[in-house]
Parts: sequence; structure tokens; C-alpha cells
Amino acid sequence: MSMKASMGSLVLAAFALAGGAFIGYADSHSDDPAITLLLLGALTFLLGSLGPRKPWLWAVLAGPWVPVLDVALPRLGLAPWDTASPTTLLSSLAVLGVVMAASLAGSYAGAFVGRAARRAAGIKAPSTQ
Repeated sequence: MSMKASMGSLVLAAFALAGGAFIGYADSHSDDPAITLLLLGALTFLLGSLGPRKPWLWAVLAGPWVPVLDVALPRLGLAPWDTASPTTLLSSLAVLGVVMAASLAGSYAGAFVGRAARRAAGIKAPSTQ
């Protein structure tokens, strides 16, 4: 892999981590899961289209922040407690499954669109030597 390609992957990884953390923080202060899933899908779609060789990585870096911050922030006093439905291990795993499904769908759809756009424009993919 060339230095330029590895630097691009590093930038995309940092963007995935920061974007996932932001969405997780916003979700811990919101009651609307549809907005969270839409934002995660859009973020991972963008990452997948910019880095179509590693769509699984973008989903793994961006997705898990939602359930992790849903558990951690109220315990740290940085988000309100949800007294109507307290967080359990089983509910966190269910949220993780849904979030990862949305993240994987977004990143693989973005990778498909990114590759198709590059082929249509006649842009050769960078080598991975």
C-alpha cells in the first residue's frame, strides 16, 4: 500500500471514530432512534464511498459508539438517566446489533456507489502492493 493510500485510510479512520462518537453523544441526549440510524447510515455511506476497499472497517469504527456512550455517559453524569427503560446488557447488545446492521448497510452501499462512480469516470483504483 502506498504512503498516500495509507494516509487516506488513517484520515478516514479518524473521521469514522470522531463521527461515530459525535452521533453516539447526540443519541445519548435524544429519544429518536430513527435519526441516529439515519446519521450512522449517512456517515458510513460517505466513508464507504471514499474508501471502498474497507467498508467493514468504517462500520466497525463508527457504529459501536452509540451503545457504548448510551451506557457510559449517564453513569458519568454527562447525559440524563432514562428511568422509563433502564439499560441492561441484553438491551445494549440489541442496540449494538441494530446499529451495526445500519452501519454495515451504509458502508457497503457507499462502497458499491463509490466503485461504480470510479468506473464510470474511468478512474483507476490505487494499487495495494
